[in-house]
Amino acid sequence: MFCFILVVIVIFIYLLLQKDNQIPSKYLAATLIAYVFAIFSMILYLAKDSYYYNIVYNYFSLPKAVWKYLMFVDISRKVIIRLMNISSLAVIFLGYHFSISYQKKVMSHKWVGFRILLSVMVVLQLVAYDPDLQYYIYIYTYPSLFTLEQIEFIKNSFHALTVAFNLGVIILSIIQLFLSYRKVHFLNFVRIYLVGEGVCYMLIMMSYMVIFWFSPTWLIKVSKIADYIVYLSVTLSRNQIIYTAYPYYLIITSLLCAFCIYELAKIKTQMKSKEFSITKQIDAADTTTKIFCHYMKNEILSIQSKLEMLEPPQRNNEGIDEVIEHCNYLYERLDTIHRGTKTSKINLVETDMHQFMFNCLKHIESNICNCELVVNLDEDVTSAMIDPIYFEQALKNILENAQDAMDTIPIEQRKITIRLQSISNMIVLSIEDTGVGISKENLTNIFTPLYSSKPITKHWGIGLALTHRIIMAHEGKIEVESHEKIGTKFKISLPDMGKYVL
Repeated sequence: MFCFILVVIVIFIYLLLQKDNQIPSKYLAATLIAYVFAIFSMILYLAKDSYYYNIVYNYFSLPKAVWKYLMFVDISRKVIIRLMNISSLAVIFLGYHFSISYQKKVMSHKWVGFRILLSVMVVLQLVAYDPDLQYYIYIYTYPSLFTLEQIEFIKNSFHALTVAFNLGVIILSIIQLFLSYRKVHFLNFVRIYLVGEGVCYMLIMMSYMVIFWFSPTWLIKVSKIADYIVYLSVTLSRNQIIYTAYPYYLIITSLLCAFCIYELAKIKTQMKSKEFSITKQIDAADTTTKIFCHYMKNEILSIQSKLEMLEPPQRNNEGIDEVIEHCNYLYERLDTIHRGTKTSKINLVETDMHQFMFNCLKHIESNICNCELVVNLDEDVTSAMIDPIYFEQALKNILENAQDAMDTIPIEQRKITIRLQSISNMIVLSIEDTGVGISKENLTNIFTPLYSSKPITKHWGIGLALTHRIIMAHEGKIEVESHEKIGTKFKISLPDMGKYVL
């Protein structure tokens, strides 16, 4: 138990020293601190309860010397009850806020009313279960207003209502936590630690429901005639193994929690200082493409060598030279594709997308000719984790595809529209052309390596396959909308780093 308390204190001090505003981690640490106080106040109350005098040593794995010391600590049971009520309700209140903290930037306002209700219920319970208030209510309402049976019925009904409400909030917070992981698109490199925090929270709250399901509760009984207060015993499970194993369960949970909080803090610090990057392997195309390129290169070299070995009388010099020249061209293309399909590394760094697109279009704009280019970059777009070199290559592939699609239409009708905007928790880049469009049959295959609806002498079906792999390596999404004789729209979605709560 002491180890658990020590771990929680270390977590709390560590987060206090952090300058970054890690809201979820701080809520989780605050929940743990409240839990420590709840456990401590219960232990203190049990130590002063004569009912558990002979068996209290079997609970919570505390040494006898500690129990004996706690028995004689000069602190009134009223104060202990108040501390237990405050800390147990704080666990529920802070735990709920932890569960919604991940999606505060994207959540609707419909839960504001519930948060107000939760605050009201917490205050109401703190007041209602206060020992002094219980005493005065009993003194002034019995027997003038209520009988003893009626008072007991009201107390039991109110307690049943508050227990149901508190357990309902805990279950709702766990559901909210699950929903937040589905609503907020976390990047893979932090998802494991965020899920780790969530698992820790669920383990903590499950143990809380087992040990503190009754809290707060009525812990005094008043005798008006004798003007005397009797302190009631806390209801514990008869299975003492639960309480013996409880400290070890908490230690494992808190250590896992500490690890996740530390790793998230480290990542956040690196991202703040722009020192954070992710290196990934990317297969630009599948094995079939590599084998095909290798085979075709060998065949072209074989044809070229046979042509060059022909005797002069057998040669039509002009025709043969054209074939050899075309073989050279095909070989160069295949060699470029083959080199491009080897496994490469991408290095993801946090990049200002507005500035990146502005600079990127400067380089690309000169290659876009004989068509109108419309660019709309929203000012509120923040940053994303990208590899600038690979991402620019992906954009070039899409723009080349857009220009090819407009080859057969009049120049005055050619138009490419590029738009960058922030939607929900994603940065969305759309590239739209007014070309011939893609048929429904071809649309499902456009990201398949070596697939092309155009003649193979001009298009090898590698560019969009590469683009798809690059975007997937960025943990993004690429979608295509196309209508024949109207045009095609590519939409790339990337996680918006400005919308993450770490």
